[in-house]
Amino acid sequence: MNKLQGATFSAAKKGRATFVGRFLFLLVCFGFVLINANAADVSVEQRLKLIEQKLDNQNLMQLLNTLQALQREVSELRGDVEVLSFELGKLKKQQKDIYIDLDQRIQQTDKSVAGLQTAPPVMGVTSIDGGVEGQGAEAQGTLSEQESYQAVLNILKSGRYEEAIQEYQVFLITYPESSFASNAQYWMAEAYYVLKDFQSAVTQFQKVISAYPDSKKVSDAYLKIGFSYYELKEWVNAQSALEKVIADYSSSTAARLAQRRIQKMKLEGNI
Repeated sequence: MNKLQGATFSAAKKGRATFVGRFLFLLVCFGFVLINANAADVSVEQRLKLIEQKLDNQNLMQLLNTLQALQREVSELRGDVEVLSFELGKLKKQQKDIYIDLDQRIQQTDKSVAGLQTAPPVMGVTSIDGGVEGQGAEAQGTLSEQESYQAVLNILKSGRYEEAIQEYQVFLITYPESSFASNAQYWMAEAYYVLKDFQSAVTQFQKVISAYPDSKKVSDAYLKIGFSYYELKEWVNAQSALEKVIADYSSSTAARLAQRRIQKMKLEGNI
């Protein structure tokens, strides 16, 4: 082998060595890249898991808070139901009391009417609601007064209200100082009320109060004024008249009826 061939072989050998060395170097570098890539992938997965865990925790907290809020609302609703049940019970009792009271008043009226039909005129006249007026020193009216009053009362009891109004007017003109005058004025106002002429009823009941302030009919007159204003939907005037009954005649049946009508107005949203 000549020197030229030896040099060529040596150069080729060195070239192969260099190529192999570079190849190994690249292989090592590629391995490091793969390792780092795998490490990076692992890190990303861990981060994703952490994020998912945090999101899961947040959702659980939201669900827990929502559940607690619902539990509070249920408790509040139960409390409201208990309050409403209690109020309903009170209303039922009040309604029952009203029916009982009205039934007693009707029975009392029936007894009073029966007494009117059988009692001697000279002993006084019993009003429809059971009140006895015109007895003793206050009942010094003539027989014609008593007979006239009884006659008009019979007209009222028969349901001829318009005729009764006319006859009461005649009675009051004929016997302005009669001990039965306050009664006559009151029942004339009642006749207007039954006929649903509530404005006229108010006017006539007010005359009971102004003309006969000492009459036992005054408390009932205030009550019926309140009822008449209620029918006219004049809520302020109705409330004022009813509160007057409650304040000045607190122990009377009229006061109890006035209180119940005010409660009804409140429930209806009128006051």
